Amino acid sequence: MLYRINNAIAHPDHSVTVTWSDGVTAIVDLSPVIAKGNVFAPMQDAAYFVATMRIATDRLGLEWPNRVDFSADGLRFRAFPEEAEAEFSVSDAKPNSSPATAHHAP
Repeated sequence: MLYRINNAIAHPDHSVTVTWSDGVTAIVDLSPVIAKGNVFAPMQDAAYFVATMRIATDRLGLEWPNRVDFSADGLRFRAFPEEAEAEFSVSDAKPNSSPATAHHAP
């Protein structure tokens, strides 16, 4: 699925309230990712996290300085893991199709 973000509000606890283009709203906790440091280290400062977040121009994600971003789809799947599981489940196999057989040259 390709989600877009209509609205987002960053909170000092490193969560973001996101509203996607289909009208669904959820709070997404980014603290586990931010705690890893590295490129996320500046975001550990709550004031920085809140003040510098913006919705990408194309609305396909949230952005912070230094090219740190989270995609709209990734945020949605973080908020609703069951959607990610359904989207990427192994049920992509076509019904009534026989399994692939490997052929090896003699």
